[in-house]
Amino acid sequence: MFVLTYVTVSGQYTYDFNDGCREAYSKIISLKFEAGQKLIDQEKLSHPQNNIPYLLENYIYFLKVFISEEEALFEELDEKKDDIIDRLEDGDENSPYYRYCLAQVNLQWAVARTKFKEYVSATLEINRAYRLLEDNKEDFPNFLPNNINLGLLHTMIGTIPDNYNWVKRMVGIEGTVDEGVNEILAVLNESIENPEFSHYKAECLFYLSFIQMNLMTNKSKTLDYIRIIEQDKSSMENPMAIYAIARIYMSNGMNDKAIDLLVNRPTGVEYFPFYYLDYLTGLAKLHRLDDDANKYFFKYVINFKGINYIKDAYQKVAWHYFVHGNTEKYKEYIAKVEKYGNTVVDADKQAEREAEKDNMPNYHLLRARLLFDGGYYQEAVEDLTTEKRDNFLRNEEDELEYTYRLGRIYHEWGKINDGIRYYEQTIKEGSESETYFAANAALQLGKIYEQQKQYDLAVQYYEAAQSMENKEYRNSINQKAKAGLNRVENRN
Repeated sequence: MFVLTYVTVSGQYTYDFNDGCREAYSKIISLKFEAGQKLIDQEKLSHPQNNIPYLLENYIYFLKVFISEEEALFEELDEKKDDIIDRLEDGDENSPYYRYCLAQVNLQWAVARTKFKEYVSATLEINRAYRLLEDNKEDFPNFLPNNINLGLLHTMIGTIPDNYNWVKRMVGIEGTVDEGVNEILAVLNESIENPEFSHYKAECLFYLSFIQMNLMTNKSKTLDYIRIIEQDKSSMENPMAIYAIARIYMSNGMNDKAIDLLVNRPTGVEYFPFYYLDYLTGLAKLHRLDDDANKYFFKYVINFKGINYIKDAYQKVAWHYFVHGNTEKYKEYIAKVEKYGNTVVDADKQAEREAEKDNMPNYHLLRARLLFDGGYYQEAVEDLTTEKRDNFLRNEEDELEYTYRLGRIYHEWGKINDGIRYYEQTIKEGSESETYFAANAALQLGKIYEQQKQYDLAVQYYEAAQSMENKEYRNSINQKAKAGLNRVENRN
């Protein structure tokens, strides 16, 4: 429908997402970069006027940088990006792919830059991408691929807390989470029905599963996406799809299925290393209190040369030893948290705070937390209620975490009234605490009341979640609370 011929009257470069390009795209999304690059090189020789191979080449650059987080690789490929943009700018401006491709490159590099704290450049590239996409939508309103990136941008902007409104003004984007989801869903539905767009299915499902898990109230909705993914057997050979499916299983209390998927995932030299899957395997096994959870975290910290989740991984190794009764090993590995890694993401910040406290966690509370995260609710409750609480709660922070943990367990277990009671108690006792317990309790109450269509109460608790004194997980809680307010205020 939108595919152009190879040669135009003006001699400009053209855009043909042909079968060869679709195959290359599928290889790239599956992290088979060498195979994808070979197909790109073949396409460049066969159809030298076609600009799509250059867009696909940028996908490889972006994914390598995003997954590896290696600064030297980022700097090397950032220089090549300029050549790709120069080539794309010489394309046929009458094609809907012209602005789309330029926007895609700008957006991908903006996301990559955030890994390395290049926020000003990233903001400029996001602004540029958005303007290109909006202009493209105006000129080519039926060009579906445009909606993927617009959907992502509208979703992201809908989660920015009010105290960061200057960011919205700087990037000049307006949008809501629901608007973004609907735009991506439109592409997904077309990719299922129309072979011309089938190559976008995996990418859409990846984005939607992430958004649904992190920014929406109905986590079980993500299981619908799993069913679509599983219908395509090639997804089981795609590490990105496996990441999405495993995260969905874990967020829905299906930890055993996540472990089975992760330990049996495809590996080999044909895949670009995705060491985060080792971290995720360790996490799922830790939630089940498996004896070998630590070895997967070791694989991650030894092999991964990037920035994030290093401190968190060492913390999880320390936890592994602690819940298995080895306090000396706990001390050894919690000390490594302060020596290695960075504090960009909330998980690493929280790990650093624990290391700085120089205070071992509460055995029963930690076991209950891990079992809860794995969806083992009965076992988690038993860990907290079998013994008298006075025998293992040491201080006010333990007391606060105790009520919070019971609230989380009962909520996810479907015992909503019990969950609400413990959440309210947590907020009452911990609204001024630097821990995250009261803030996240307020966030969860916002979700409960939103699902019950008690929107005034939902707004009350989403606003409360953003006003707490917590230093732990502050960014992620505020982002999710803002997404909740965005949904409620813009509901149909």
